[in-house]
Amino acid sequence: MVAGEPFSHPLLSMLSDGAIERAIQILAESVSATVAVFDETGELLAGPAAGSRFVRVILETSTGREGLLAAHRADVMQALTDAPGRAGDFAPEGVLDRFVIPVTRGDRRLGFITLGDRPRQPLSPQAVEHMEVALQLKPGTLGPAAQELPPWDANQAAAARHLAALMGELFAELSAADENLRRRIDELSAVYNIVGLLSGTLNLQGILDRTARIVCQVMQVKACSIRMLDESSGQLKIQAVHNLSDEYLNKGPVTVEENPIDAAAIRGEMVRIMDAPTDPRTRYPDEARKEGIVSGLVCGMIYRGKAVGVIRVYTGETHVFTPFEEALLRAVAAQAAAAVINARLLAETLEAERYARQIAYAGEIQRRMIPANPPVLPSVDIGAVYRPTYQLGGDLYDFIPLPHGNLGVGIADVSGKGVPASLLMASVRSALRVYARFTYDVDRILYEVNRHVCSDTKVGEFVTAFYGVITPDGRRLTYSNAGHDPPMLLRGGSIERLTIGGMVLGVDCTATFERAVLELRPGDILLLYTDGAAEALNFTDERFGRERLEQSLRRYADQSAQLIAQNILWDIRRFRGLADRTDDVTLVVLKIR
Repeated sequence: MVAGEPFSHPLLSMLSDGAIERAIQILAESVSATVAVFDETGELLAGPAAGSRFVRVILETSTGREGLLAAHRADVMQALTDAPGRAGDFAPEGVLDRFVIPVTRGDRRLGFITLGDRPRQPLSPQAVEHMEVALQLKPGTLGPAAQELPPWDANQAAAARHLAALMGELFAELSAADENLRRRIDELSAVYNIVGLLSGTLNLQGILDRTARIVCQVMQVKACSIRMLDESSGQLKIQAVHNLSDEYLNKGPVTVEENPIDAAAIRGEMVRIMDAPTDPRTRYPDEARKEGIVSGLVCGMIYRGKAVGVIRVYTGETHVFTPFEEALLRAVAAQAAAAVINARLLAETLEAERYARQIAYAGEIQRRMIPANPPVLPSVDIGAVYRPTYQLGGDLYDFIPLPHGNLGVGIADVSGKGVPASLLMASVRSALRVYARFTYDVDRILYEVNRHVCSDTKVGEFVTAFYGVITPDGRRLTYSNAGHDPPMLLRGGSIERLTIGGMVLGVDCTATFERAVLELRPGDILLLYTDGAAEALNFTDERFGRERLEQSLRRYADQSAQLIAQNILWDIRRFRGLADRTDDVTLVVLKIR
């Protein structure tokens, strides 16, 4: 459950935002235990609320929270299936008490409240150590808090269960009251057939035209108008009308800023007009008098706090609108606003789907630019992995066959992500391939590619790149580095970084680059990578870093080049865990035979 979002489950829909969390937190602190609320299928609805420092320490880490929730959920699933045992518990059997209290209304099961994580006896060091291992916590994390955790006897546990059961009964009763109230509202809506008349079309103009006509019919008023809000200008533009003349509709512009009636309606107020021609808030009194408008009622069309327009009803004589009429207009306005939002969302969804298909096609094309399989050479074992953050990425690696059996190896990282980065990546790849085939010196190749990139980029856009050429016997690498993360050479347990080159591409069209020649030996391993590998973040915003990258390279040095690349990638994934991936990751491994 996310704070601030409206509840949809019947167990929680009757409570205001945050009320369920506050309720279970009070219960948890009252009994020094953990409290969580699950729905009837075992999905978490609220919590867990910690009533002890012991549980708060567990919840401070993602693995601790996941382990604790898994134990509570396992108990709920056991209650659902009557399965024996406590599979998935992080504590040794019998060490921590945990209870599952069903929440029911009549014959219907609404959910469960779980309560517990308190011992009957003081926790032993062995039990604490067991829990630290199970929750993947650092040794000693739970010790001080475990000493503070108060054991409870049977009477205290029974009292805690009784309090939780009372809370469950209260939830069930509130849910029943809420359901009855909603039923009354639904019955009232059905009487006037508002919802059914507004449904049935997703055409925006059709929705508004039908709404204006329905309002006049149901409320028995002279006329109705609907104006939609233009958020950019603040103007309310006429969109639908029933029984108003073109002359009146063209009387002049209506803006929220200049019209206090509509401004109040947009804020959610119900605005009553007793006599429009004499009301000082009326912007066009003479036109209202000529149209025969006397009384009016104005309501904002608001959906989940977002105003999309206003709906006005007019009478030809003085009329005092009843609370029922006001409630009816508000209900119609809300339904119409929802229909408008749904129509807009449908149009946006269709457009998003069309765009997504185009992105998917572009992603397929881009993936064709990345070598499907590394080349097979007798002197060099080559492996590579490429994992873009999105369907389109800004990383690039390439193998370019050259005359006399030489092989060009390139890797690049374009600033930014998504479509712009992918287009620049394609441009860099094309330029690199063209100049690599017709230019011998690697430094000259990067010089020409840099000039090409400078012509295609704006301020703030750049590319880092590394390009080298390996001789057919795999004994010599000639390379140049354009601001790229220096590749690592592992030789005899030591690591050397390949830094010779120059600045990044795309910044200075006159930049020059140096080249270096590296003599290679059997057993040497070269790791080329993009910054997404070293800069991967875990849940605590800690970077994977180049030291860990070096450790991974050493760890898998005795494996094939492809396995080295794949296992380094797995190390990065394990480190990152469930944290969002923020950058593309590309790894190329060259192992000299």
